Amino acid sequence: MNQSEWKDRDIEDLVRKLPHIKDDRSSQSIHARMERQKKKNQLSFKRFTPAVATLAAIFILFLLAPAVLNQFSEQSMEKSESGMADTSGSTEEKIEISTKMKEPEVSDKEEKAAVAENGLEEQESLTVAEDLEEPKERLSLYEEDLNGKEFYSFGLVSPDAVPIPVSIVDEQTDEDWLSRHEQLAEKLPETDWGLEDYLPLDGEFSLDRNKVVFTLDADHSYSGSSAVEYAFYHSLQYSFQHKGIEEVVLKNPDGTVPQFSSTGEFSKVDLNEEGHTAYYLYSPNGRDRFLVPDNINRGGIKESLEAMKNAETGLFQSVIPKDINFSVTEGDQWVTISFLNELDLDTFDEQTALELIEGILLTSRSSGFKQARFDNIKQESWSGFDFNEPIKTPISPNKKSLVN
Repeated sequence: MNQSEWKDRDIEDLVRKLPHIKDDRSSQSIHARMERQKKKNQLSFKRFTPAVATLAAIFILFLLAPAVLNQFSEQSMEKSESGMADTSGSTEEKIEISTKMKEPEVSDKEEKAAVAENGLEEQESLTVAEDLEEPKERLSLYEEDLNGKEFYSFGLVSPDAVPIPVSIVDEQTDEDWLSRHEQLAEKLPETDWGLEDYLPLDGEFSLDRNKVVFTLDADHSYSGSSAVEYAFYHSLQYSFQHKGIEEVVLKNPDGTVPQFSSTGEFSKVDLNEEGHTAYYLYSPNGRDRFLVPDNINRGGIKESLEAMKNAETGLFQSVIPKDINFSVTEGDQWVTISFLNELDLDTFDEQTALELIEGILLTSRSSGFKQARFDNIKQESWSGFDFNEPIKTPISPNKKSLVN
C-alpha cells in the first residue's frame, strides 16, 4: 500500500497496536527530582569558576612579572636614598616639619581676614613712607642747604668756552676761606662733568679787605681771543660773586696792569650781583645739564624773564616751554610770576620742571630779588617748594657734591 493511500481508520488501528506507556510517579516526586538536578548543575558551575579564575590570574602574573619586579626594585632604591637623606637632615628641620603638621587648619574666613589686615597694614606703611619721603634733590644752592656748613662757588669752563657757575657745600673749618677755596679748586672733577680741566687758575690769590687780588703768572694762557678772555673774566666773576666781595683786582708779577690781546687793559672784575641777566639750560655733552646766565644786562626783571623764553645762541636752550605764558609783577620784597593758564608740573618730567622753576628763581635773583612768588600752579607744594608762600631764591646755581 502506498503512503498516499493510507486512510484515517488504518492509522488509528496502528496507533492502538502501540505498547501502552504508564508513569506511576506522582507530580510531587517529579518536581523534587527536578530541583535536585538544578542544584547539582549550579554546584558544578561554582566549583568550575574558581579554577578558571585561578588559571587566568596565574597567566596574567606570568606575563607581568618582569615589569613588576623592575618597578619594585627602582622604588626600593628610591626609598633607600630618601631614607638616607632624611636621616642626614638636622633635628631642627624634623621639629619644624612636625610643628607644621600639628598646626591647626585655618578657616577660609580667618585666612581672608588675615590677608585683608596685612593688606591694610602694607597700605598704611606705604602711605607713611610717601609722607616721609624727602623731596628730590634740587639743582641750585639754597640757604637751607647750608645748615651750619660753608659753600664755595667756582667758574668752570666748557669745551665751547662757555663759563659755568658751580656751587660746592663743605664742612666749616678754621682755615681761611680763600685758602680752602683754592684747595677745593684742585679737587673738582671737571672732566667728569663734561667740562675742561680749567681750575685752578695760573696765578696766586690773596685777600685785601673786601677785595680779592689775583696775580697772574707771567706765562698764563688767558689771552689770545675774545672767547678765551670772556671765559677767563666770568670764571673769576662766578668764583667770588657770592661772598660779599666787591671786585677781583688783577695784576702782573711786577705789579702792573695785565694787557690782553682782545680786551686790552684788564684791571678788575666787577662782582655786582644785580646783572639783570636771564638763565638758560646748557649741556656740554648731551648728558650733564647746567643752568647758566647769558651775561647780558636786560635792564630789569620783566625784561630778563621775557628773554628766558628764547635763547639767543644755539648753545643754550630755553627752560620755559613755548606754550607757557605768564605776567610779572614787581613788589617791594618779591617778584610775582603769574601763569596765565594753570601750570601742572606733573605734566613734565621732574628734571624739566625743576629747570623751569629754578631758572625763573635764578633770573629773579640776578635782578636783586631774594624772594619770588608763583601764582596759578596746580600743586600747592612740590619738590620742597611751597607755592602758597613766596619762595627764597637760590644763593648760587648748579649745586654739586665732591666725593672724598
